[in-house]
Amino acid sequence: SGINAEYGVDTELQDITPSHNSPLSSLFSDPEKMKIWLVFIDSTEDIQDEILNVNPEIESNSRYKKISKSIRSELESIPRKTIKQIEEDMYSAVSDMGYKSVVVLCAATKTERVAIVAISQYSRLKCTSHLPINVVEVEMRRKQFTKPSVPLSKLLLSR
Repeated sequence: SGINAEYGVDTELQDITPSHNSPLSSLFSDPEKMKIWLVFIDSTEDIQDEILNVNPEIESNSRYKKISKSIRSELESIPRKTIKQIEEDMYSAVSDMGYKSVVVLCAATKTERVAIVAISQYSRLKCTSHLPINVVEVEMRRKQFTKPSVPLSKLLLSR
């Protein structure tokens, strides 16, 4: 108690942090879950997608988090109909693309640019917005494009 008093440690105040198990803490405390997690994080993004595609809700939430916060906040003001139309146009263009190819899309308005960037990030496509010219470059970085099981336009309806 001498050293505690010397350093101003109040032994009456024990650990006051609530002891609840978060999903993350339960992951670290369970060796079986940890094995699965290590395999998952060492997998390629394509394999991670396959694993996540088993559960559309997990997959869509994971994809949604890939959209940058600034773009996410601007999505709120874009009509779902606009997002759905751009999504359909983009997916038809991208599904014909080969590995490492690029499609250049014209974004006449800020709304279109935000929607293209959001859909690209959600779909895990590399996207570069070229300002002041109204062009957005979308690049296929994977061997094969897989459409999200839950389109962004549909996910946004449930938010």
